[in-house]
Amino acid sequence: MTATASVRFGEDCQATVQSYVRLTASTHIQCCTYDDAAPILSIRDGQADITITNPGRGEVTQDDATFGRLLAEAVTRYAAELENKLAARAAAAAPDEPGGQAA
Repeated sequence: MTATASVRFGEDCQATVQSYVRLTASTHIQCCTYDDAAPILSIRDGQADITITNPGRGEVTQDDATFGRLLAEAVTRYAAELENKLAARAAAAAPDEPGGQAA
């Protein structure tokens, strides 16, 4: 994973932090679940370590479930778009064949 971050200061002197993570074959992604605490999603690679969990100490709220579902939906869309890009690239590279299949 390649991770970069930038901090920008607006006219009101408030900082905005932007992080970029590029996943690679050495990236480790896992979700740990516990009987008495909220799950923890982690993404690790080299010096970069991202942890996603709820702000509570074990207590899970409806908002936590809603944000988890929104995260899952965004990741699903991201993966689907990557697959679409791959399919379009493969279709552009394949010669036209009768029946729609390359030899």
